[in-house]
Amino acid sequence: MEPEGVFVYGSLLPGERYHAVARRAGLMRRMPAWLEGYRLYALPSGYPAAVPGAGAVEGELFVFRDLEAALRLLDRFEAADGLYRRVAVYVKTPAARRRAWAYVADAAAVARRGGAPWPSERWRGRRA
Repeated sequence: MEPEGVFVYGSLLPGERYHAVARRAGLMRRMPAWLEGYRLYALPSGYPAAVPGAGAVEGELFVFRDLEAALRLLDRFEAADGLYRRVAVYVKTPAARRRAWAYVADAAAVARRGGAPWPSERWRGRRA
């Protein structure tokens, strides 16, 4: 099963600093989603990183008009500081389990950047 969208949990969410990037990428619709087997970390720069580990991360599954074109733009955006890598994951949505892409980070890289565990599954400032 091919990924059908991108799991988003931080600065690309509506109301967050870089949501306009998702809109430019052709965002068509979004739905609540949870990524299990990951934990949320806060970075000193003011944005989160999902790192493999016990727990879950709350976010949204973004569906784009043209997923391949969206990924080209999002790959450039997420790779800007070299922290994130895109991986195929399964996320839970209210309707079903779905395959998606997610931009995640390595625990050691997050630690080197001063990241600290976030006390919630949900990133601060998230608005519906």
